[in-house]
Amino acid sequence: MHAESQETTLSSCSSSSSSSSSPSCSACVVPLAFSPVQGTVTVPFSAGWNRRYRDASGENLITGLEIIPLRFTNLEWTDVEARFDRLAYTKNGTEPVIKWSDFSFCIAMQQTPEFANEILRALRGRSEWKVDITKNELRDYWHRMAGSVDSRIQLFFYMCDRNFDGKIDEIDMKQTILGSASANKLSMTHEEAQEYAASIMEFLDTKKRGYLEPPQLDTLFKVSLPRASYGRSSPTPDDLYHEPMSKNEVRFRSYWRRAWIVLFWLLICAVLFTWKFIQYSHRPAFQVMGYCLSTAKGAAETLKLNMALILLPVSRNTVTWLRKKRWLSSIIPFNDNINFHKLIACGIVVGVILHGGTHLACDFPRISGCDSVLFQQTLASGFGYQQPTYMQILATKEVATGIAMVILMAIAFPLATKWARRQSTLLPRSVRHVAGYNTFWYSHHLFVFVYALLFVHGMFLFLTNNPFEKTPSLYPGKVLSLKMQKPEGFRHPFSLTSGPADDFLSVHIRALGDWTYRLYGIFQEEMLGAAKGFPKVYIDGPYGASSQDYVKYDVVLLIGLGIGATPFISIIRDVANNAQKAEFDQPVIEMHNFLSSVYQEGDGRSAILSVIQALHYARTGIDIISKTPMWTHYSRPDWFNVFSKLARRHPGERIGVFYCGSLLLGKELEGLCTTFSYRTNTRFVFHKEHF
Repeated sequence: MHAESQETTLSSCSSSSSSSSSPSCSACVVPLAFSPVQGTVTVPFSAGWNRRYRDASGENLITGLEIIPLRFTNLEWTDVEARFDRLAYTKNGTEPVIKWSDFSFCIAMQQTPEFANEILRALRGRSEWKVDITKNELRDYWHRMAGSVDSRIQLFFYMCDRNFDGKIDEIDMKQTILGSASANKLSMTHEEAQEYAASIMEFLDTKKRGYLEPPQLDTLFKVSLPRASYGRSSPTPDDLYHEPMSKNEVRFRSYWRRAWIVLFWLLICAVLFTWKFIQYSHRPAFQVMGYCLSTAKGAAETLKLNMALILLPVSRNTVTWLRKKRWLSSIIPFNDNINFHKLIACGIVVGVILHGGTHLACDFPRISGCDSVLFQQTLASGFGYQQPTYMQILATKEVATGIAMVILMAIAFPLATKWARRQSTLLPRSVRHVAGYNTFWYSHHLFVFVYALLFVHGMFLFLTNNPFEKTPSLYPGKVLSLKMQKPEGFRHPFSLTSGPADDFLSVHIRALGDWTYRLYGIFQEEMLGAAKGFPKVYIDGPYGASSQDYVKYDVVLLIGLGIGATPFISIIRDVANNAQKAEFDQPVIEMHNFLSSVYQEGDGRSAILSVIQALHYARTGIDIISKTPMWTHYSRPDWFNVFSKLARRHPGERIGVFYCGSLLLGKELEGLCTTFSYRTNTRFVFHKEHF
């Protein structure tokens, strides 16, 4: 199975919650810095479209495709009225009114108040549009916003006509485009807006008068413009599916690998705890401390396992090597290694509470307070035949090292949570100020001292003299073997984006925390000429990731949210390079870009963007958002339909689904992989990259 025989589909989705003002940057779109074989990248329609919009006879060339809708509200009048009633007040004994600034809330545009104000200005005209609004006036406005197509187009004309002279010139159109871009959190320069405005004027102003009138704008939204369609619902053949599965069956098939690993781990912990619990219930010390001692020692045995096991999921070379074993990957979810690392950490927390808590609250008070005769018969040899006080027990090496380990872990564990790593606003300001990625990274290095203290702690157990029950290994010649691996436990916010055949290494790094912001700042200073030279870069790795398994499949589906698209750039490069070498005639890469931060197609806030996107693509073959031949959809994909199409196009094949993004969508995609694998004869195998 070779990469050059693969078909690759990449869906790049940007998050709607992003605060970035430039969704068209490389964090949202995969920019290909190579020139693939002609036809490698499938685009919605020909990039060689005629550069003019009309032929020699003046006939419109852009016809026969879907019409771009235009709407200003999806609310029914009852909803608008209810919002009005929530804010209305009586002024000077007159009928209830709302403030003009509350108009955006009444029409559910409170997230874009500036755009709502432009609508209100167009509805009211030039003078006195900033006055209170009565319910009757609001009802009239709603009818004009939700009325016929002609009524909505006329309203849009008034929004563009800044000076209300019945004409729209290029400057008016430019301001409208800039306002729409701002409402959709898109970064657009004045030069770009000028170019797009000129395109619209060229398309509509056929008589070269320098302005547009209502009938011409009416043409803009009633003529069919070129748009792409992907991931929308379509009929599915009845014979595509087998008998539907129950929810429990789908859930089982999705999570059985995780479930058996977790159950196996819990079983081992339970066996170790029970074994040590029973063992110490027959020791002489049990007469003094009872089941508190058995509980503490049982928990200690699970801690030995988990303190050793917690390093395995973050041992990158080991996980990389194991992931290459297909038979092993089929039963062990190596892509969940970080989650397993966190689960073991939770097991350590429970073990520490049971072990340390029962010792401090139960065992030690019983040792210091028990009958002296019973003490001499049971524990005296371990304490030099002198019964200690509670404070003397705390001062022993084994207890002091245990307390020190708990303190270090109590510092490191909270700082490893996502809230601390990302300096969440939910944290108190004083805590948020010292938190961050660097704090997490350095605090995790405290576990080097934890493991050293664990060695000392295990060497000075006062309840046993058996060296085989102690943690470290001793060899002849007074040689101590203490093998430790540097704890990892963190995820890089960047990925390798160069292909295997490239003679360079490239990464995409998004500034998300203190470390990445500092790195960004260093290179920004150099680019602005403020620094003396680029810093020296040291490389650690490479280490494997789930995406390295793409070579196992003839067909792969790559899905990245925002910066999550970057791990797949190197795959695209590799497939394209191999396709060039093999001189394939058919397309091998199909790419789609979905921008969910832009309002849905037809929304008044994005309608003009849809128009200029279609016109610009028809004229240049370049999308205005991605700045590539890859068309950007203002929507979220219909994932069920995406999987349906792939199942129909590739019956009987194994499709690798690689995902990097939020946990919520990851669960949905994994469920779809399971569902379609067992309802069709196409097998979807899910792999998740760390986001």
